[in-house]
Order: sequence, then C-alpha cells, then structure tokens
Amino acid sequence: LIHYSFAFCASHVHGNRPDGVGTVTHEEKDKFQDIKERLRILLENQITNFRYCFPFGRPEGALKATLSLLERVLMKDIATPVPPEDVRGLIKKCLETAAYVNYTRLSAEAKIEGGDGAVQ
Repeated sequence: LIHYSFAFCASHVHGNRPDGVGTVTHEEKDKFQDIKERLRILLENQITNFRYCFPFGRPEGALKATLSLLERVLMKDIATPVPPEDVRGLIKKCLETAAYVNYTRLSAEAKIEGGDGAVQ
C-alpha cells in the first residue's frame, strides 16, 4: 500500500499524469520531499534491522518490496532510474550497520550471561 501510494504521489508531484495536467504548488513539492526523506530513513532502518523486521523472510516478499520501494524513493524523478552502484552502496552501508548492531547485541548478551567478565 505504501509503495502504490508513494508511486501515485511521485507521479503527481513530478507531473507525469496521464492527462498532462500539472498543478503542484511549491509547498506540496517541499512536503513531498520531507515525506520522501522520512520514508528513506524508515526503509534504511528496516533494512538495517532486517532480522527483526522480516524474521525468517516473513511476511513473504516484504524485504524484496522494501528494497524495491527504497530504489523508487532514491529516484530524483519518476523517469530517471538510480544508478545501480548507488543502490548497492546504500544497501552495503545498511548491511555493515546491521552487522555492527548484531555484534553489539551478541557481545552484550555474552557479558550478561557471563556475569564475571569471562568470555563464554
């Protein structure tokens, strides 16, 4: 639903409507950019925490849809695709952060379980 809503709003803001009518104010464009940025941050957070947002690949296809939506959010306009290396770089950054988050959580759990500071 978010994907379709974003696509509809993006096509409206960028003026790619089927009827060719474009009546978007500067305020609407600014608001769209703010929402787009918030959505990008949310999607990056979901990808970084994929183990908890999409445990065992559930719901089915949600991670793939999230990656697809992120790619659309990164587009400058509706007709210009984002270079694959930009998307790949962002996903790499998210996965590096995810590895750090997982390491931090595991090391914190090991300290709690050890109690005496000895490595378990």
